[in-house]
Amino acid sequence: MEVEWAPAREPAAHRAWSRVLRPVAAELLEGSTALAAHAAETIRAEFPELFDNADSRGENLGSTEANIRLFARLMERGADPRRVELPPATLAFARTEVQRQVAFASLTRFYRLGHEVVWEWLLARIARRADSQRELLKAVELGSAWLFTYVDASVAEAERVYEAEQRLWLRSTSAARTEVIADIMAGREKDARRAERRLRYGLERRHVAVIAWMDTAADEDALDVLEPALGKVAAGLGADATLIQPTGLRAAVMWVSGTCGFSAGRPPLPGSGGPAPDGVRLAIGEPGSGLTGFRRTYNEAVHARRVASLIGTGAERVTWYADVAVAAMASVDMDLATTFVHRVLGKLADRDEATRRLAKTLAVYLDENASRSRTGQRLGVHGNTVRYRVLQAERLLGRGIEEDTLDLRVALALLPVVDGESVF
Repeated sequence: MEVEWAPAREPAAHRAWSRVLRPVAAELLEGSTALAAHAAETIRAEFPELFDNADSRGENLGSTEANIRLFARLMERGADPRRVELPPATLAFARTEVQRQVAFASLTRFYRLGHEVVWEWLLARIARRADSQRELLKAVELGSAWLFTYVDASVAEAERVYEAEQRLWLRSTSAARTEVIADIMAGREKDARRAERRLRYGLERRHVAVIAWMDTAADEDALDVLEPALGKVAAGLGADATLIQPTGLRAAVMWVSGTCGFSAGRPPLPGSGGPAPDGVRLAIGEPGSGLTGFRRTYNEAVHARRVASLIGTGAERVTWYADVAVAAMASVDMDLATTFVHRVLGKLADRDEATRRLAKTLAVYLDENASRSRTGQRLGVHGNTVRYRVLQAERLLGRGIEEDTLDLRVALALLPVVDGESVF
């Protein structure tokens, strides 16, 4: 039988292949079942958590035996080990591991462990069959090179199959989640138990929705940037469970939930620098319970993001719906909102820096129930400065701030939104 692999065609190599490696390959084919069981048990011993049921153990054994038998047949005929077509059992195993969310690094380790077991088996039989030290060295050299090349080619092919399956699986999983979420948002899905099964996320809990997005495209996958930021928020909220769903190329939404629930307002987040890295912005809804709360907190996060986007570069990196609820509700119709702001504030809506400082001071002053000391503490200025700025604001308004207080407070909340530049 002619040897196909070029390194084995040289006369001394061809003799070693014909006299030693080909008979060893035939012996390997005959003993493949027993050796596969040993290799599969070796893999299982290193990864017990991945093979804790009969199905996973059977799939591993079937894939391992199919690989050994293919290896033996190819080696027996001296085929080029770079031209590998993985057996169906191995392809099925790789696809199954994608669905079990086993990392490809683990699959690579499976191959390497199998490689070690097979090489130890081969080495012992090569040593018994070689007639001389020279033939032994040549057979070991050829067998080792052939096996390493075969394993490298097999891993490369497995990676191609794994990545293709992973893309398909992620798309199908994401599409299924997207459909369920859309049904919940539209009110079509009213059965929380059924929705839980479809989402694999508990719904009979308290939820907080968080939207993370990037205003500009990143050189890397956006989710690689957004997910760590969302993870930090989840940790700060003390979440028991999370559900993350991409909503575009530069955005994702996360629901976090807990059996104990979350308090209304601002839950604490870790780190004085906040949870959002450079380039990432967050919008966070208020806590809500069950299907209704799942839907409401998301809608609030959507509106918080809308307000942050309207404010533009002056917005905080983290926008809590609780802080912008009035602006969110009052800015649904921007034409009406803009007209209202300028009618109520008059010259106090001018865009120069001095006027903006007066508007900001007045907004905080009203928020602090007309306390000059608390306003001064928040703004870092003296109480007399607060008094002076409030008087200046009243002059621009042309009236006292005791009149139409509700309109005034709403207009001040809307001012950064309609002008696209935060003063807060």
